[in-house]
Amino acid sequence: MSKVLVFGHQNPDNDAIMSAVVLTQLLNQVNYNGDTYEARRLGPLPAESAKLLADNGIAEPELLESVEEGQQVVLTDHNEAGQSVAGLEGAQIVGVVDHHRFGGFTTAAPLHIISLPWGSSCCIVARLFEVFGQQPTDAQAKLLLSAMMTDTLMLKSPTTTDVDRAVAARLGEQLGVDPVKFGMEVFLTRPSGSFTAEQMVGNDIKQFEVGADKLLIGQYETVDKTRALGMIPEIREAMRAYQAAKGADGIVLCLTDIMEEGSQVLFEGKTDVAQKGLGIDDVPEGVWMPGVLSRKKQVAAPILAAAE
Repeated sequence: MSKVLVFGHQNPDNDAIMSAVVLTQLLNQVNYNGDTYEARRLGPLPAESAKLLADNGIAEPELLESVEEGQQVVLTDHNEAGQSVAGLEGAQIVGVVDHHRFGGFTTAAPLHIISLPWGSSCCIVARLFEVFGQQPTDAQAKLLLSAMMTDTLMLKSPTTTDVDRAVAARLGEQLGVDPVKFGMEVFLTRPSGSFTAEQMVGNDIKQFEVGADKLLIGQYETVDKTRALGMIPEIREAMRAYQAAKGADGIVLCLTDIMEEGSQVLFEGKTDVAQKGLGIDDVPEGVWMPGVLSRKKQVAAPILAAAE
């Protein structure tokens, strides 16, 4: 019997946390492979995740800074080494549950990979309950539904599929809630009115290999972008500082307003390819891109395509 660590990406969002927590519970419930699974996190807990876990009496996953040689791990909500834990290259990846593209992913041995182009990793975990013949508890259903709603921006994101809508409806029926209203309640537990420029930049950010360059793409989601737009100089300064601290070549930040359904996009550093991919120029106040809600599909994908 082995101890297997289960975790999402660095700077975790709600989907990264809840997919790791609930997948860990499911694998332990079914005694999968006879191993013991433990959830971890690669950064601070998002406020909504902390509240949901506390409200449902579930322990917060411990912070994981690095893994030792040979440690068995399961990755959720990511697969790229640049978004993962230090020491991953020496670990044994035994599973991946993800809904993103695969970038530079190699392993020394066969493994379980469940990768589906759905709106969230928690939607995949929800379907795994069916595969294993299990019914999620109400607590598990709340965690899964919360992440499905925040990751798809209340089913508005273009990454949302009919599967997401169907699974969300089923979980909502189990809990006796409207999925979108439930999701908005979860979203509003974020203390967005007090976010600093540094938090807007660094709370939800991922690193991508764009050609030979390292590009950071961050997203700050809000129901009212007015305050953020008044902080553009401070946000740009925080972007430059974060880029320097991470040793990246450039950084892109999307200030996403889920009510107006669009994003104000800012660039710092070497971002020629990013600007080409998005079809916009770097201007001091940023560029409003209506309809842009998904970093994965509407920001990262065209930027990576422009680098080819």
